[in-house]
This record gives sequence, C-alpha cells and structure tokens, in this order.
Amino acid sequence: MADTMARTSFSATNLTVYFQSARAGLESDLGARLAEFVAAARTSLDVAIYDLRDDGVLRALKSAADRGVALRLLYDAGPAQHGGPVADPKPGTTGRVIADAGLAPFATPYPERHGQLMHNKFIVRDHTALWTGSANFTGGGLRLQDNNCLVFDDPGLAASYSAEFEALLTAAGPPAGLKADVAATVGTIGVEPLFAPEAGEGIEDAIVGALSGAQRVRIAAFLISDAGILQALKALHDAGADLGGVYDPGGMADARRGSHQDPALWWFLKDPNFAAAPSHPFTPGAEQDFMHNKLLVIDGRTVVTGSYNFSEHAETNAENALVLTDPELAAAYESYIGTMLHTYRH
Repeated sequence: MADTMARTSFSATNLTVYFQSARAGLESDLGARLAEFVAAARTSLDVAIYDLRDDGVLRALKSAADRGVALRLLYDAGPAQHGGPVADPKPGTTGRVIADAGLAPFATPYPERHGQLMHNKFIVRDHTALWTGSANFTGGGLRLQDNNCLVFDDPGLAASYSAEFEALLTAAGPPAGLKADVAATVGTIGVEPLFAPEAGEGIEDAIVGALSGAQRVRIAAFLISDAGILQALKALHDAGADLGGVYDPGGMADARRGSHQDPALWWFLKDPNFAAAPSHPFTPGAEQDFMHNKLLVIDGRTVVTGSYNFSEHAETNAENALVLTDPELAAAYESYIGTMLHTYRH
C-alpha cells in the first residue's frame, strides 16, 4: 500500500519520491538522501549532472570511487551565464569543483554547442537503480529550492537511462534516431521516460496530449514559455477547467522578456489560483532559492516531472522527463503543490 501521509515523501513498490520546499515547511533532506543513494553503490555509478557543487555529494562520490566503484561523471562544461535563462545562470565552476574534489579522473565535460545544455540531473547505480528529478546537486538545489526527486529500483527503467548516458558520454551528444525511452510499469505505476533532444517536439506533444480535455491541472513550474503548452493551458482555462499552481517569478520574467507570445497566454500570472514563490533573483556567488520544479499533475492521475523546463529551449538541451500514471502518486504530488500554493498565497 502506497504511503501518501508523509508530506515530504511518497513510497510505493520500487519507487520513493522526495518533495522539497523548506520555506513551505517540507524538508526532505535531499542532500543526505542523495549521498545515501550514492553510498549504496556496489559496482557502478553513472552520473549525468548539469551543476555539481554540494560538498556532501562530492564526498560520497569520491568515497565510492575510492572503494572501487566504477564511477563515470558527465557534467555540463558550458561557461558561466551562457545558455539557459538569465534568471538561472550556471556558475560555470563545476569542472573546477570536480577537480578540487579529486574526481577529475572520472569526469567527462559535455561541451555546450549553441547554448544547448546538458541539463540532466540523474544517476544510474549498479545498472538497477535510478535517481532523477529537478534538483541540481548543489546546496541551493538540494536545500533552498523547491524541487522533487525520484528514486526507482527497476532494472528496465535504469537501462533506458543507461542507454541515454552512453549516448551522451560517447558522442558528447545523442546520435540522431536514438530511442532510449521505453514505457514500463514500476509496481503499479505506469512510467514513460522521454529524452531530449532526441524527442524533438515529442515531449511537448506528450504534455499537450496529456492536457487535452483535462478537467483539473496543478502546476509547479520554474517557467512556462513553450507556445504549445501555453496554448493548451489557455484552452483549458477558457473551457472552465480547474487550474492552479505555483511558479518562479524570476523564471517567468525571463520567459516573458523579449517574448512575442500573445500576452493573453500569461493569464495565470494574475489568476488568484496561482502564486509566485517568494524566491529571490539570481545573486552571483550565492546559493539560489528558486521554485525550480518542472511539474504537472493532470486529472488526479498523470504526473509529468523531470529536468525538462516547459520551454522551447528545453527541446534542444539534453534533458529527461517522466510521464507517470497512478492516482495515489498523483495525489501525493498534488498535495505537494497544494502546500506550496497555500503557503505562497498567505
């Protein structure tokens, strides 16, 4: 029987989800959970990470390597404040931090091309377990920001992510036509992994398809700027669907800056069923406290989450998203969003 009572986690067969929002009273201790996940490795760790600077995670990775675990670490090597939204620039220091932690022999830099990021945040452990979600492996990502992370114990799903990792690692970018996403069932939960940029418009299409005709949608999004997703949400709003959620004000300011979208598509910024998180603008040299989720809950049954921001830019990044189908899981995610929404409206 799944556990939906704990406000900071959800547990089901071969799946645990952690919900983090310290300012909304949801403290899941993501840093310790991630370090524990790494420490449990017996044979291998494949890490694909956009930003890695958390001391506890770095120590756990070094300890694993020292005891003979086969560690491969792929990280985004783009320069600071290059690519991605202005509200959430990467410091550009991940490579130096990795070297200082003694992890350079295990690390491969992923070069950005034309601002296309390696924006993943996942680890495959021992070819059987998977950590993924919206949190970067930084103090801000694991403690200050609003994020959700998922841990699967499922060799089939791990294999899909391993295939993606191999493609990113060996080609410094997935070859055209790679199809690593295979729908699966973990316990009773339907799981469909999707990977960009291979998917092209496929992740957007999956989201728009899931939204089509929906009666109830809850949203937690750093930003929403993808035209198709904005139009789908506007259609639901105009049809009288029950919509609500939270967003990051800095992320949304970036989404609107220079945008040529119809202003009517930003209706939710003034809707009382939505709230801006009390996060702060990017500050150089500090850990950030963004509302960093990329999360949809649709009709109390479908959850979309992962590293994939709801933007056109995400289609060309290296990203991953999950479409999860289960009413108990959806209820737990909706409760998470509801707690943030209640807090941020009061």
